[in-house]
Amino acid sequence: MQRVTFRTRPLVSALALTAVSASLLAQDAPQPSPTPEASPAASPFASPTPLTLEGLQKEMPTQTLTLESLPPIAPNESPSPTPAVTPAPTPLPDGTMPLPLPALPTPVLSDAATLSEQLNLPIPEPTQSSEPLKPSAETNTLKDSEKLAMQQKMVMTDFDKSLTRLIAKQRNPNVADMSLNDAVQIGLRQNPDILNAIQQIRLTRGQLIEVVAQAVPQLGISSGYTQQQDTLSPSTSSTITIPRPDGKPIVIRSGSGSSQNQTWNIQFQATQLIFDGGATIAGIQAGSATYDSAFFTLRSTIDSIVSQIITNFYQVVLNRALIVAQQQNVTLLEQQVKDQQNRYEAGTVPRFNVLQAEVALANAKPPLIQAENNYRISMYQLVRLLGMDYPTGHPSEVPFNIAGNLGYSPKKIDTDESIRVAVARNPGLKAQRQFILAQAANVSAQIAGWLPSVSANAGYGIQNNTNSPDLAEALQGWFFGATGTWNVWDGGATYGRVAQAKAQLMQSKNTYDNAVRTVVLDVQQAISNLQQAKETIDSQTASVVQATEALRLARERLDAGAGTQLDVLNAQVQLLQAQTNVLQARYDYIAAMASYDQALSLDTQYVETFNDPLVRPLNPQALSKAETKHFEKATNPDKPQSKMPRVFRNEDPIKPILEASASPTPSKKNVPTGSRR
Repeated sequence: MQRVTFRTRPLVSALALTAVSASLLAQDAPQPSPTPEASPAASPFASPTPLTLEGLQKEMPTQTLTLESLPPIAPNESPSPTPAVTPAPTPLPDGTMPLPLPALPTPVLSDAATLSEQLNLPIPEPTQSSEPLKPSAETNTLKDSEKLAMQQKMVMTDFDKSLTRLIAKQRNPNVADMSLNDAVQIGLRQNPDILNAIQQIRLTRGQLIEVVAQAVPQLGISSGYTQQQDTLSPSTSSTITIPRPDGKPIVIRSGSGSSQNQTWNIQFQATQLIFDGGATIAGIQAGSATYDSAFFTLRSTIDSIVSQIITNFYQVVLNRALIVAQQQNVTLLEQQVKDQQNRYEAGTVPRFNVLQAEVALANAKPPLIQAENNYRISMYQLVRLLGMDYPTGHPSEVPFNIAGNLGYSPKKIDTDESIRVAVARNPGLKAQRQFILAQAANVSAQIAGWLPSVSANAGYGIQNNTNSPDLAEALQGWFFGATGTWNVWDGGATYGRVAQAKAQLMQSKNTYDNAVRTVVLDVQQAISNLQQAKETIDSQTASVVQATEALRLARERLDAGAGTQLDVLNAQVQLLQAQTNVLQARYDYIAAMASYDQALSLDTQYVETFNDPLVRPLNPQALSKAETKHFEKATNPDKPQSKMPRVFRNEDPIKPILEASASPTPSKKNVPTGSRR
């Protein structure tokens, strides 16, 4: 048995074993012709030294490897194939033997210890940084850092500069600038809904005066003159004439005949209603409630118009800002088309990139056109809302320039307290409570139809003496009397009117209950919209900066050949979407705040417009001093709600809202009917 020794580690031993096997195979092959030895100074590849078993034994005598020490072959494994014996070379056709192949140079292995040290070099551990799935503390700190705030300010500053240029371009020097306060003041003076509400106050006041007139004495003067032919009144009297010395005979008539065919009379009469079953008193109560309801309706109309003016005013501002966003998008895409065209001409990008940029530019123009159209329409709608007229000869020229921006100042709001304030102050609810009182009084007025009516009259009359031929001879004196009526049976007409009045009363009560729920819903919806807009602004403001940076990086990657044009287009779309989201969220916050103020009737400061001494001379339809005084008294927001009719006092829906409750759990009395068993 042969013994092979190696002075190396297992890996080097395996290499040595492989070299031994190769040497054994080389001994079985035909030996080439001997070559002359090279000088010692030659390259190791020029004169290879044969690798023999004895040489390896001399160089690596430390480790012993025997055949018994080799691992046994598993039964299911096939033995290694035996190397085939190289056949003897075949003689050429001329009988000569072919030249042997030259021996391949064998590299000289280094010392085993040196090779072991080279193979045992320490391998550094690979470093791997996993991408965090959640924002780390450093990320949140970066969002709140001054650097990000400065970047946001720089981005918005660039946007504001573009907006300022657009405003200067669109400004009409022939008309004046109009701020939000100017728009509200103009709307209060000229809005047709407010003017109609003022006229409704005067209409209800006239109805109240008409009803009150039935309870006060009625004074009247009546007169008449009649002349008829003598044949229409034949005389049955006889006449005796006695002459007198002075020439004036004495005429004595007897009988019932009349000698005068002309009559006249003048009568002064006063009438007073004594009793009508309470119908007049009920009518006065209904008229008074309706009159106060008209003032609350005016207050509600003012709040509604102010909210609409604020919303429409900032709708114009929003549409104008969206034009800037779309214009910036189109400008960047135009630059992208030009850049891709230059690259295509230089041969660095295919024609597809140019076509893709041109298509993106073409798709960006319709939104810009739509934004410009929305801006024009919103301006026209604001003109109509304010009740303004267009300049003479220029029916399409808007008579003002909008001066304002989408400011953002968040407020902290308490939902429960806001609902209580809205229910207590909302003028629409107060108007409907007055309408319930009017309907309750109407029921009493219809019930009075079952009772008698008594009235008295007195006067003084003057008339001519029909028995005297002298038309100027008059008779005069006073008179008085009383009249009474009682519909004992009217075929059920009064019963029908009472049933109608009761049904109208219940309808008004149901409408009021639903109006309370509507006010609560309006407050909740406005607060929810405020929260949504605030969260959107907080999330999207940083997104604008990030989208701007992403677009810059995408363009730099494209310039460096590491990115694609699609990355640039996607980044541009994301930037436009972020800008649009911020602008829309700011408008939504302003609109929600306007709805919130309307629900709580917080725009009462605009009532001072009616105290302006210049308003009524310029606008005869404005409230007079007496009407303004009554308006301020009736619509005082701190004035408590009027009491409900006695039949509904235990069912007032605002009591559980205004009263602070310790627990939201409803009592057994307030359990819905559908929940009872």
